Amino acid sequence: MSTEIAEQAVPLELSAPVKLNETHDLDAFDCGEDSINEYLKKKAIKAQIAKTATVFVVCIKDTGTVVGYYTLSNGMIMRANVVPKKAQRNSPDQHPITILGRMGVCKTLQGTGLSLDLIQDAVLRALTASEDVASTALVVHPLNDRLVGLYEKAGFLRSPQLSSITMMLPFI
Repeated sequence: MSTEIAEQAVPLELSAPVKLNETHDLDAFDCGEDSINEYLKKKAIKAQIAKTATVFVVCIKDTGTVVGYYTLSNGMIMRANVVPKKAQRNSPDQHPITILGRMGVCKTLQGTGLSLDLIQDAVLRALTASEDVASTALVVHPLNDRLVGLYEKAGFLRSPQLSSITMMLPFI
């Protein structure tokens, strides 16, 4: 009688999202999308220093190895583009928004729910910040149609009046 020992996968422990700093290790990051990889490795810290985006990273616990990230910044949209339509009533011509910019998860962790966790963290940060600095919605411009479904799961609404792929999560 032969016995087989089943290997159990040890779940990878991750850190909570923190602001990117120069001690983080970005070398191994690969989400499968060159523009997202390149942004993190070559532009993210510069954007953060210039205050054009804040970059939040998730690392393998007790290391600085980045396995996921997203960016937040501010923007403005015209009242006619606000969803739901009822939020347009008696509102200013322009609405302040928060933009969920680039986001990526290493290929090795795709499909584990980390993307939704990052979105949830971005939503909570944006909502909290909107209490002190006005923002009426979180807006995202998914890179492709495949990612639209991910944002729909998180409650984002399509905003075709902005662009065919832009989505919005209203705070109102």
